[in-house]
Amino acid sequence: MRILVEDIMTRTPWCCTPETNLATVAELMWVHDCGALPIVACGRVLGMITDRDVAIALGTRNVPAQEVTAVEVATAPVVYCRAADDIHAALHLMGEAKVRRLPVIDDQDELVGMIGVNDLILAARPLDGRTAELDDEQVIEVMCQICAHAKTQVMAVTA
Repeated sequence: MRILVEDIMTRTPWCCTPETNLATVAELMWVHDCGALPIVACGRVLGMITDRDVAIALGTRNVPAQEVTAVEVATAPVVYCRAADDIHAALHLMGEAKVRRLPVIDDQDELVGMIGVNDLILAARPLDGRTAELDDEQVIEVMCQICAHAKTQVMAVTA
């Protein structure tokens, strides 16, 4: 059986606008138990912002969260998939791009969902006794690609 992204994606994800300030972004993530939000304007995904983006932006600037907008610290361009894509294509894309979440768009390029690690794991190991929709080995392989450490430079931090 062919599994499509729309079969396991989270529908109607929470999102923010480019002008949403980081205090509001953090509150949305907290209230809705999510670690990333697509940044949407006129139905189109312009970028993604993660809890890590928020933390690093605020930790490296001497400004209140209300004074920094989502678009200032967002990841762009956006890596996305389509609802009608085969789930294995989405898995491959996540591994290649090293991203834990993908916005899902429709044929009009409008946001219709999100697919993330949580969705993949629950599809491979459903908690409700349903038959697994994904092979857990495939999910583990992609997680290994995503989590592999990139070579980074060591920065000296001075006090």
